[in-house]
Amino acid sequence: ERQRNLQLHIQLIEHASRCDSCSSSNCAKMKSYLQHGRTCKQKASGGCKICKRIWTLLRIHAQKCKDTVCPIPQCMAIRERIRQLAKQQQAMDDRRRQEMNRAYRMNAAQG
Repeated sequence: ERQRNLQLHIQLIEHASRCDSCSSSNCAKMKSYLQHGRTCKQKASGGCKICKRIWTLLRIHAQKCKDTVCPIPQCMAIRERIRQLAKQQQAMDDRRRQEMNRAYRMNAAQG
């Protein structure tokens, strides 16, 4: 149920970002949340619950998005940040592997 609810909100954020005008109250509400996210002074890092929810939906969208040009707010920036973090993680994993291999070689040479 929670997963389905989340998926519906993702679809709504995608619709609201692309929609120029429709009569859906849900669309209008999501547009107001997106506007809030752009203008909020407190932001998610400051504890704003609306911003936290919006950023969570945007992040989930961005993780799955494959569009080269995406109309969803901050999608491209979030995707770039995800790529940067993945690169950093890969570099840390590579260093850890290199260090373990070095330690194994030293033990093998001593043993």
